[in-house]
Amino acid sequence: MIREFKCCFCVQVLLGVWTAVGSYAHSIIESESAGGSNVAAYRTGTPITGQESKSFYRISCPGLSECVPLEECPELLLETARQCYRGDFSLSCGVNELEPHVCCSRQQQQQIPQPGGFNDRNTDVGCGKSIVQGDYYHGLGAYPFVARVGFKNTKTGSFIYPCSGSIIARQIILTSAHCALAKADSHRLSSVRIGDYDTRTDPDCGNTGFCAPAAINHAVSQIIVHPDYVDGQYHHDIALLVLKTPINYTVAAQPVCLHRRRQDLTVGRRVQIIGWGKLSTSGTKSPELQSLEVPLTSWDQCVRAYSATGALQSTKSIEGEWMCAGGEGRDACLGFGGAPLIIKERGRYAQIGIMSFGAETCGALNMPSVYTSIAHYAHWIESNSPTTFV
Repeated sequence: MIREFKCCFCVQVLLGVWTAVGSYAHSIIESESAGGSNVAAYRTGTPITGQESKSFYRISCPGLSECVPLEECPELLLETARQCYRGDFSLSCGVNELEPHVCCSRQQQQQIPQPGGFNDRNTDVGCGKSIVQGDYYHGLGAYPFVARVGFKNTKTGSFIYPCSGSIIARQIILTSAHCALAKADSHRLSSVRIGDYDTRTDPDCGNTGFCAPAAINHAVSQIIVHPDYVDGQYHHDIALLVLKTPINYTVAAQPVCLHRRRQDLTVGRRVQIIGWGKLSTSGTKSPELQSLEVPLTSWDQCVRAYSATGALQSTKSIEGEWMCAGGEGRDACLGFGGAPLIIKERGRYAQIGIMSFGAETCGALNMPSVYTSIAHYAHWIESNSPTTFV
């Protein structure tokens, strides 16, 4: 079984070498994983069937090296090809669709210009990428940019994780202000847990046998809240958490892109909310990272839903600071505060909103949730992110 993976890996490596040296103007050939036959999962020999057949997985890389597509580490191209001929796969860490992946040091990685915001331009491999991919895959590593915001009990030392955030740089987490300033008896915001998927297990392992590195609690060194946010309200509900130590990007920890445009965020477009919490369609809070697809809705619908509550009225309210999504009879509920609302374009995830608040009757028809708009606050995010940590 493992031989099938190695063959696929080497075929793609050699195609890359032939292209690089100009010997062949090759065309794309059908991947061994695209058909209906079973394909072995790397490391275990466990067959992947059905809709998961397009996904390959990786193992963690040693030291400061990271698992990246071979094309982003050209220094290893020829050496990897030589190793394939010798049957040595020590540099390889998996295959993603048609792309072989290798363990590449940060110094070797090619700085490829990418479109997008500051967290894209200054990231080694680009933002919004999931190393584990598949058309219907939502498991470990599918959404590696979501983090858990941790509050420490000052008496017992135990942790609770009542809300979420998103990784936008190696030492910067984006979340809601109401989460960053949350108050609870004997608890204080202490850390951000990176690389988690299933809160019951550590490390997390996929159902095909691959395992992610153990999750890490990164201490928070600075909390940056929008200056116009008022505690207890939801206007300007946005904050940055600066970590003391940088995140080592892995299969379960990657940065998300920030979506700056409004024009393509039209009413009815399908988007996703990602986080740990309770969905209206479930009776209990799930220990696994949850994803829910919802439609973008008009601002008028939110006004009708919340006008009587006064939540949208404030002297500090400004047009365009919020966006609405949901209202079709299902929604993300308790535990999703600060979680990212995302879209996927050209194979990359981009965050368009931050979960701010919703109705007490969560999941009720015509009752969408309200999100802080990334497009509106993109400049604030960039200008307030410490440049040494991006």
